[in-house]
Amino acid sequence: MSQIMNWAGNLIDPFNLKEEDFENAGMQAAVTLSRVQRFWGQLREPYTVAQHCLSLVEYFNGDKELQAIAISHEIYEAMGLGDIPTPVKKMLPQVKNAENQALEMFAKLYELDHNKFHEEIIKRADKGLMVMEAKALMPKNPSYNWEEKYGSPVGKLYKLGATEMEIKKDFLLKWQELFGRL
Repeated sequence: MSQIMNWAGNLIDPFNLKEEDFENAGMQAAVTLSRVQRFWGQLREPYTVAQHCLSLVEYFNGDKELQAIAISHEIYEAMGLGDIPTPVKKMLPQVKNAENQALEMFAKLYELDHNKFHEEIIKRADKGLMVMEAKALMPKNPSYNWEEKYGSPVGKLYKLGATEMEIKKDFLLKWQELFGRL
């Protein structure tokens, strides 16, 4: 059993999450994701996972169901393991399985369709947003072509240069609006 302590002082096992671990999931996500940097922090400027989620919410402007998926699609990262890059995650099947179980449990608790987390519209937008973020924020490397490797960029950066408190507040307000609870 692998236990870690979350922001509230509760011990959780990220490989065997329970329903009670998702109490105050909005606050857990806001606190954690407003601190966790994208791309393992290898950026020219700070940019958090919360900003990434809020940017994806803006991309789906007008579709509350997709916005709810967008703001919560990184919930597993908020539960303790942080932002693990996709190439690394592919080599860690136990992490990928735990992430899928967490998304399924979260979807059930928040009355979302679990399958929506895996639909092409979400995956394509998430990947396109990642390409846009990488091109804007990662160190320049002429021998690495993000678009060739991952596809076309979409969306825009969310409040680049904002403070952790600003991002956390925006995240909590949007979460409350979409789910009616934290």
